[in-house]
Amino acid sequence: MTTAMEALEGVKVSPTLKVNDEYLKELLGIGVSWDLIAKPFVFDEIKMTAYTANGYFLTMNMVLILENMEMTLKEFVQRHPNRDFTIEELVQYLNVTVGFVQVQIINTMKDAVRFILSGPLVIFLEGYSDVLVIDTRIYPMRSISEPEVERVVRGPRDGFTETMLMNVALIRRRLRDPRLRIELYQVGTRSQTDVSLLYLSDVTNDALVDRMRTDLKAIDSDIVAMGEQSVTEFLGKVKWNPYPIARYTERPDVAATALLEGQVVIIVDTTPEAIIAPSTVFHHIHHPEDYHEYPLSGTYMRWVMLLGAFVSVFSPGFFIVLAHHPGWMPKGLSEMVLPKPLPLPIGVQFILGQFGVDLFERAVINTPTALATAIGVVAALVFGQFAVMMNLVTPEVMVFMGTAVVAQFATSSHELATANRLARLFMIVLAWLLGVWGFVIGIVLIIIVLSTTKSFGIPYMWPVLPFNWEGIKGLLIRAPLRGKDKRSTIFGTKTDTRRG
Repeated sequence: MTTAMEALEGVKVSPTLKVNDEYLKELLGIGVSWDLIAKPFVFDEIKMTAYTANGYFLTMNMVLILENMEMTLKEFVQRHPNRDFTIEELVQYLNVTVGFVQVQIINTMKDAVRFILSGPLVIFLEGYSDVLVIDTRIYPMRSISEPEVERVVRGPRDGFTETMLMNVALIRRRLRDPRLRIELYQVGTRSQTDVSLLYLSDVTNDALVDRMRTDLKAIDSDIVAMGEQSVTEFLGKVKWNPYPIARYTERPDVAATALLEGQVVIIVDTTPEAIIAPSTVFHHIHHPEDYHEYPLSGTYMRWVMLLGAFVSVFSPGFFIVLAHHPGWMPKGLSEMVLPKPLPLPIGVQFILGQFGVDLFERAVINTPTALATAIGVVAALVFGQFAVMMNLVTPEVMVFMGTAVVAQFATSSHELATANRLARLFMIVLAWLLGVWGFVIGIVLIIIVLSTTKSFGIPYMWPVLPFNWEGIKGLLIRAPLRGKDKRSTIFGTKTDTRRG
């Protein structure tokens, strides 16, 4: 089915103002859609109609611009008493006299409609087949605040907002490099969402940039209004693999660092997160706090995060295996750790615990802030003390399940944490049904999934598979920045040195 924007392909602007007004009134629903404004003017006998969208401008600013434009047009017409000027001459004069930053010419109806719906002031003039565009937009936006995830004890507190222009400015503030490129695209057949592609022209691999350009232009769907996740799924051709092939961040410093590494950053308007691609599974484990601590402390916490990721996935399944084979443990430890017999099998206890945690997580998200504490107290009693008292679960199961959940939420990437949750549930079921062989089979299947996954052509398990010693050192050690002169080789950057 042909979309509205596709139907506008090749439609020219008529030099007759009445024809343009009637066409746009029918197309845009002027008079029905109350937020779209069509205001006729006559400045020094030049008839025109100005179109804009309510909510994208300040009234006083618009009044001042129109007054300035009226005065400027009168001066221009007085210099051309025979009206023998072109639209290009008029725009050039307006550019240097109108007290506003940007005035430009467009000559297709498709571009005119796109700008009207995006917010600038679009002006059709009688007798001309070109259109004036004055960028008067002031997008509604919330103030810059601390990111909800990837928070740090020390370091910047500014995070991305839902306004793409502000997010780009936050990155540009950190990378004042003339080689930083920021390309603009409109994505979505109906939403026409603004998307920016950011990269360093002298660092980022050209093939990666070309692939992103091509894939962004190829998105042919009207379901990208949900923001960054929709764009990622189309770019990465995501199906049923739960592991995230792109990293999301609300932190401008993380996005700027990714650009310096040779990755690309994609910013979707209306979304307070940036997409970083490609990314390996270990990029999702790193935390910005590592670089706001001294190297030795950062290295220790990096090891803690890696261990936490393994605990999150494998500890409940490992506990189930030990419960099936109590003789594998020292006698003192087995008496302390192994669960007491209950009517419900241990696998069912873990599954109930997992469902309870997930239900609690969703309840906290949907609960008003004023009631969140009360919900937490109720959940602690229901899923904790009362569940044990009713012999639904053993205290040992609650301890191991709680440890796994804490490790899950300690992961800085929410996307990796949710994928690990599914992997943990998978390991619980296999270990419960098949014992030690189920646990081994689960580990092998997870390794196969991770090793066969690619993030925009990059091996997801790098630097473990394929093995790269320099990458392993960077994974395990937060080295002093003074001696960090080389970039990762996995992204195929144009230069591997950080000097110059």
